[in-house]
Amino acid sequence: MTLLVALALAAEAYSAPLALPKVAKVEMRVERSREDIRAGKTTKGQSTAVYDKTIETTADGHRVTFKPVSVTQPDMGSPTDQAKLAAAIEQVSQQTFVYTADANLRPVAVEDWPQVVTTIRSALTKIVGDKPEGAQAIEMVTAMFSRMTPEQAAGVILREDGFLSMPVNLQLAAGQSKTWQENLPNPMGGPPIIADGKIVVETIDAARGVAALRWTQALDPASTRASMTIALKAMAAQLGKTDAAPTIEKLKLERTSSCLYEITLKTGLPTKADCSSLIAGSDPTSGQTATRTERWVLTQTLKN
Repeated sequence: MTLLVALALAAEAYSAPLALPKVAKVEMRVERSREDIRAGKTTKGQSTAVYDKTIETTADGHRVTFKPVSVTQPDMGSPTDQAKLAAAIEQVSQQTFVYTADANLRPVAVEDWPQVVTTIRSALTKIVGDKPEGAQAIEMVTAMFSRMTPEQAAGVILREDGFLSMPVNLQLAAGQSKTWQENLPNPMGGPPIIADGKIVVETIDAARGVAALRWTQALDPASTRASMTIALKAMAAQLGKTDAAPTIEKLKLERTSSCLYEITLKTGLPTKADCSSLIAGSDPTSGQTATRTERWVLTQTLKN
């Protein structure tokens, strides 16, 4: 290998170690949209939220404090329902949430998780009011969250923060990609689900001081089916539906996710992520398929 070729390859190698202030102030903006298709019917929703995050470097990673600054309400239809949603958003906006993260800013555990569950329950109660069917739904959601450990909760409710952590502290030689398997928490309470991940460097713009990386992830079908079967059987047993097992075992569920990142080389902080997730499943009783497509545009701005 000639010296010029070696230098050219070294110039294309990617390395952007995280280099934040010991106490970093970051503004995170989340634009989220969703499209559900089920039984031939399409429903859509979108929201925008802005958070203030304080990222403190600790001996074994980071401690992140975040607080909602503003939330754009989705359309709930009637003025009454809109007012209920506004009250719930106002309550959550008054809260400050804290989680621990590893050296790569990946969420590890939600601090004071039982209190967070109480806050979620109270906010949902404001939305549904005194509707009996709403009360039953709240009980199911609250029970699901209550079964989670603080570590499981971090993987479920801090999904956007998880997205943003994927390329942090990554080092890749020219032309290489990184692949791995990991265990993801099942929000419905089943065993962890195996997921296959891959990340690759698309471009490095030294003049602008930024790099573009792409991450993809797919759930392992067998692991997904096994975990969901256990979770749904447990839920059916709680509801007294002892004859649901044969139907549950026919369930099919797939999920693929991806993000395109822009990372500042100087700080190693992802400043933008364009992410999407597609969930496709089939109803075991009717055979009908249902899909949910979600998209996020995430931005982070370092304030100090």
